[in-house]
Amino acid sequence: MERFSPPAASLKKRISPPIAWNLGLTTKEPRIIKVILLGHQGVGKTALAVRFATKRYIGEYDCTIERVYKVDSFLDASWEITDPPGYLPPPSELKLRFADAIVLVYSVSDRVSFDETSRLRFLVSHARKTRKVPPVVILIANKADLTYTPGERVVSTAEGRQRAEEIEAQAFHEISVRESVEQVMAVFTEIFKLLTELPGNSGQQTNSFRVRASTDGTLDALRRPSPIPLKRRFSISVRGTLH
Repeated sequence: MERFSPPAASLKKRISPPIAWNLGLTTKEPRIIKVILLGHQGVGKTALAVRFATKRYIGEYDCTIERVYKVDSFLDASWEITDPPGYLPPPSELKLRFADAIVLVYSVSDRVSFDETSRLRFLVSHARKTRKVPPVVILIANKADLTYTPGERVVSTAEGRQRAEEIEAQAFHEISVRESVEQVMAVFTEIFKLLTELPGNSGQQTNSFRVRASTDGTLDALRRPSPIPLKRRFSISVRGTLH
């Protein structure tokens, strides 16, 4: 009896690899989140960025250069944080156009730095209008550890909350970069969460702002601790003196 031999094309089809092999299932690239820090000189913008990148606190920095911090593996994302000099005019529109989040920082011990956030609100408003998906805006009140030092604090928490509403910030944090790395990490956790709620991602953006971190332990009661990866890579680039 003659045996049946399937056509070559049929044989090729039968021995083709499983369909999953051809779906292009590759390792997903981490999301890149671009953050720009704005604020008056001496409010702690650079200290905030370094705390996030290294968990260390350093109090003194050269304010004449722009730094860019790149951090890998935090909340399944890569972060690029731009820290322009605080004594110069605000960054150009081009820089703000590509920022996913704008963080305005002032010091509770410096009324001038607090007033600066009001001036920056117009820059932020323009950035929102030129973007299909507007950037997340967060207001940070730094140096909250001075609350307990008589005469040091000149901006109240209530004023900070009111300013956050005026500039339509999605969140307001009152923190101490020097005293608490957890509060710093909470700021960037908040940024990540708010970005996932923006239209075009998952969920919807809310118009109300959130009130978080303080030095009295309220932070731990308001949020669940997020696991922080043990291995994180970071780099710092300096873009030179700006004139």
